[in-house]
Amino acid sequence: MPISPSPAVLRACQMLRHLVEHPNRTFSVSELARAVAVPRATCDAILQALAAQRLVTRSSDDRRYELGPGCIELGEAAQIANPVLRAARFEAEGVARSLAGNIAVSIYDGDAVRVVDVFDFGPLFAVRARVGQAIPLVPPFGAVFVAWDDAEAEAWMARAGDSLEPAERDGYRRALAAIRRRGYSVSIATPLHALEDTVATLSRSPETDDARRARDELIREVMHSAYLPADPDAGAAVRVGQISAPVFDRAGRVAASLLVPGPEREITPSDLRALAGRLVEAAIRATRDAGGLEPPLANGLSGETSAVHAG
Repeated sequence: MPISPSPAVLRACQMLRHLVEHPNRTFSVSELARAVAVPRATCDAILQALAAQRLVTRSSDDRRYELGPGCIELGEAAQIANPVLRAARFEAEGVARSLAGNIAVSIYDGDAVRVVDVFDFGPLFAVRARVGQAIPLVPPFGAVFVAWDDAEAEAWMARAGDSLEPAERDGYRRALAAIRRRGYSVSIATPLHALEDTVATLSRSPETDDARRARDELIREVMHSAYLPADPDAGAAVRVGQISAPVFDRAGRVAASLLVPGPEREITPSDLRALAGRLVEAAIRATRDAGGLEPPLANGLSGETSAVHAG
């Protein structure tokens, strides 16, 4: 007979998750009780237990709660224990140093893509990612995580509901096939919104109805744009939004990605291929160092990226 999860532990996890999603806010017991739909007395007892383990802290003046230092220890230990993240962090730092740029490590976090580490050796005013940023896993965002599995790709497009026309869905399928063929995802900054505006809006944890509406409207606009092209390597110079390369775990699933924000200028197709080649090679090394299982198409990338460097 299966064992049911402890209700108290589930509620404690829900409270911690709510605090994680709103890291810049503090909450009273009543506010947290409403947020996770538990009685106030139950919420108070759970928070006291979490505080005793330093997972939350309570301000002495207004008695409001926020994440505690124990969560930092847990997060650091989780990264150390995860071979994919260890390898991805090592490679990301090396590429960031060599490029004098900004490289982010992202993970697939349920229904979102979340930045868990950033290595920043870039200029002062460059576009950059920030730890904790999360973008909903809906088209066109997070394509590098779903491109390698047809079922996941279809579920990803299904999250768009009826917003996508059949021709647009076919366009996304072609873009995902191109990601598998190239070994990386690339987005193009569109006239609708600059990349920094998109990231700033989508990475916040929306706490008001107005913020949610603004986020959803932005997603709808970008969803119907050329943000995720199937063939960005041909033609004239382009303004790149970001380039992402996948790091695979032992089951052959994308467990993390290495992401470099595009430069604040247009670049030529050859520059794009060279930059992407550096990122893909680093992601392949991270996969191998972590004991990950490379898909057949990824195995063929080594020659392609080597040719990029030779050229």
